[in-house]
Amino acid sequence: MTAQSGSPSRHVRLVSAKTAYSETAGKKLVESKAKFDGVRAAIRHAVATGSLKPCTKLECAQRAVEARITIAEARLEALQKSGGEGWEHLRDELEDAWEDLSHSMNKLVARIKDGSV
Repeated sequence: MTAQSGSPSRHVRLVSAKTAYSETAGKKLVESKAKFDGVRAAIRHAVATGSLKPCTKLECAQRAVEARITIAEARLEALQKSGGEGWEHLRDELEDAWEDLSHSMNKLVARIKDGSV
């Protein structure tokens, strides 16, 4: 807090915003991983029951999601370790990673549903 105004300093506000964003992003990452685990389990079940044939496209789509999860993890870790105002740039990069991950996950699910894998 600043002594003159009684309101938090800019630094304190940045740290608080970074902490809140980091916590929310961490939860989002856990949810994304859980969703992907569910999709993988459904794929394994569908392949085991014969309602879905294993194929290269399916494997590639799964690897794409795994890669994007890894990227999101790395960007979240970088954001958590960042200091000062640099975290805001990393937040933008993490948002891009979320978009890529979401797109890959939706594409995988859509391909499974329509049988185009």
